[in-house]
Amino acid sequence: MGEKKKKGNGAARFFDVLFALALCGGIGYGGYYVATHGTAVEQKENYTGALPEETTEAPTEPQPSYNNIEVSNQEVYQGNLILVNYELPFQGGEENLVSLYQVMLEKDCHSFGTKDADVKVQREYAENLISLFDAFYAESFDNNIIVQSGYRSPERQQELYDADLESTGLEESQRVAKAGYSEHQTGLCVDLTLFEAEYDGTGIYSYINEHCEDYGIILRYPENKTEVTHITFEPWHYRYVGIPHAEYIKNNNICLEEYITLLYGYDFSGEHLQITDKNHKIYEVYYYPADTSADKTMLPVPADKEYTVSGNNKDGFIVTVDTGEEAEAEPLSEEIQETELVNQEESDTEADTIL
Repeated sequence: MGEKKKKGNGAARFFDVLFALALCGGIGYGGYYVATHGTAVEQKENYTGALPEETTEAPTEPQPSYNNIEVSNQEVYQGNLILVNYELPFQGGEENLVSLYQVMLEKDCHSFGTKDADVKVQREYAENLISLFDAFYAESFDNNIIVQSGYRSPERQQELYDADLESTGLEESQRVAKAGYSEHQTGLCVDLTLFEAEYDGTGIYSYINEHCEDYGIILRYPENKTEVTHITFEPWHYRYVGIPHAEYIKNNNICLEEYITLLYGYDFSGEHLQITDKNHKIYEVYYYPADTSADKTMLPVPADKEYTVSGNNKDGFIVTVDTGEEAEAEPLSEEIQETELVNQEESDTEADTIL
């Protein structure tokens, strides 16, 4: 029995050696080998080529898509951002003019008055002006503001211009624009007064200057911009340009002339102007020149975002895009936080005293 055991062990070792040799040969050949449970697994060839270099570049953000729309070059003279001044005459029409008084009736507005039912402005301006004066009335309970004038015909403007020259003895007025060169022909501006006094924008009425940009409205002829506008300071004259342009103009202490000039530097092919409004909404603004070789211009506009188009009353279009994005609110400074904390503590103390 001992001899049989030795033979049996020798045979087993013999087959073990053969199996090992076969296994090694299979691996070396690079074909197939038997893995656990008899499953056939393909052996991949070793890759000896150069590995791709690692990159640290940030992924490219998708670029916005644009469509071209056909726009009449006559629209250069229309829109909320047209610049009308001593150099640029108004060349538009009287479209979209409405009675401010009638819009007030529609809105059940009692926060201010109008000289009469014939005071007219652009519809969009009327609605935003009412919102501004409603907010002012809610804050002050004062409804003494009167809209003295809005749209004026060229004939009426010339009468006022001639009367001013006669009263001052000057050859040219810096207080009244010539007929054809007045913003009052656009329906995008108003002059204010009070029931028993002139409007100067001081006292409780400083609220108007401090908040008008929230409604797309600017003080058109600031005291420090006379050399640019060629019109003396008019604290009663307010112009509609729309959001977010009014906020940019106000926050950067510039006038409409300077803003329109600035936009030439933000043409479609280059960097666009980014504006964030008080509600943290982000807008994008760019300029596109009119095609002077044709009657119409192929204007690139966003394919998937809301936008508005305005002419500049000279040579091109201004496109304002609502990006649909919002900026993160900036944290309050320590000084503001401390002030709010003190105010809250004082309020709590007063409440305890009353109790």
